[in-house]
This record gives sequence, C-alpha cells and structure tokens, in this order.
Amino acid sequence: MLYTFGPMVSCFDCIVRAPLEPAQEEPYVPEGLAGAIFFGPASKQRREEFERWLPRTHWRHAEELDKIVGETNARFPSRSAEVVDLTVTGDELDDWLRSPTEWWPLCESLRGSGRMLRLHLPEGAKSVAGAKQIVRRYYRTRFWIDPFVFGPTFGWQGHVRLAQYENVYLTTCGLFPGEGSPWGPDAAEEALRFVVGEVGASVLLYGSGLAWEQVADGLDRPVRAWLSETKAFDDDERKLVLEENAKALFERPTDDLTADIP
Repeated sequence: MLYTFGPMVSCFDCIVRAPLEPAQEEPYVPEGLAGAIFFGPASKQRREEFERWLPRTHWRHAEELDKIVGETNARFPSRSAEVVDLTVTGDELDDWLRSPTEWWPLCESLRGSGRMLRLHLPEGAKSVAGAKQIVRRYYRTRFWIDPFVFGPTFGWQGHVRLAQYENVYLTTCGLFPGEGSPWGPDAAEEALRFVVGEVGASVLLYGSGLAWEQVADGLDRPVRAWLSETKAFDDDERKLVLEENAKALFERPTDDLTADIP
C-alpha cells in the first residue's frame, strides 16, 4: 500500500523516546510537529531543554513509576510530569489489579490533577476485568492504555472498550500497516473503525513510539501519512486523533505565547 508523502498534517506525538544526550545546537523540529511527550530516563531534562529553545511548541514529559505508591513516597514522579508511566507489568500487574483498594494512594495522588496514569496491560483479555474495576473505582483519575502494541491478537478489543469509561484514553502506538508491523492494511483499517464505532475518535491519541532521532529523521512520516489518508476517519475525527485530543488534554494556559510583549 502506498501513501502520499506530501506536506505533513499537523500532529501532537504523545509517545516519543527522549534523546539521552543534550543537543549541541537548537533542535530541528520536524514538519508539522505541534507537540510531543517525551518518555525515558532523560525525558524531564530534554523537555526543559526543548522548552528553552522552542517555547511555542508543546513539550511535555512522562516519568516512570515502578511501584503502586502515592506522592508521599520518594519514588513518585514530580508534579511537572503530565504522564505517570507505571512500569509494573505482566503477572505482577495482574496481581495488583485484583486488589483495587491498594491503588488508592496512587490514584488519589493524581485525582483531578489532569495528569495521566499509563497502564501497560498484558497481552490478552485476562487483565481487562481487573483494569475495569480500577478505572471505575477511581473515576477522577485519567488512565492511558496502548491497546495495539501486541498486534491483532486475542483480547485487544477489550482493551479498546475500556475507553467506554470517560476517564480512559487510548493511543495508536503499534498500529501501522507497514513493514515489520503485525497489522496488515485491512486489519489496521478495521481496528480504527472499531475504535470509532465503540468509543469514538475523541479518546484516541497519536503516538509514534519512536525515538526523537527517528522522528527528527522523518521515520514517522509513513504512519502520519496513513492516518491522514485513512478512510476510517472523517476530516474532523482525523484532526482529533492527530492533534486536537492531545492539545485538549495537555495544553496549559501558559502555552499561549503568541502575543508580543512591548
């Protein structure tokens, strides 16, 4: 399948792995990139660096958390992190999901703050019931799920349906009908249609999952082209997924730097 690599539509990339080394000069911003959320060990430092040089772009960052604890714990991410990336996975996460009351310190720390809690749900459907208990119980905490990272395997639809709860958001990370992807063209299109039909485009965020160097080199262009041309979205849904949903979630009043100060 061929995609038109014309001028890139504007996008907000919600999953970019931060560069480990400081830039030696002002970073190049790829065409159409309106914002990004940095992940990884250097996410906070790179965000601050990019904000100094490029203040009109929306730079955000995530910080990892490897225990289910509240903000009184020294492990807890700083308040400047818009996403708390919970790295508890697999059987350990399944065990925690069976104990919803144990999540209170973590979810209470994020309640009503606008920050999001990223859950790395295991492949398959067995974790969905537990995750549903958590998102229902802590309805004032925002949750982030990547339902497509394992490919079109059994259970991904259940991950998507968690976004029927208004505090759950999804990303496109892993969904692309290209070389090396488990998603074929038809399956990828059907996955987007499933999202729109089940939970709506207003809960889906674009996330490439690439390293910053790859984004700067344009390796995200094929997936951005696909999302800008897919028949699964109408024009309004396309804008929501590629940019507007993320801006609504992560834009802050201090981002309006368009006015010149005399």
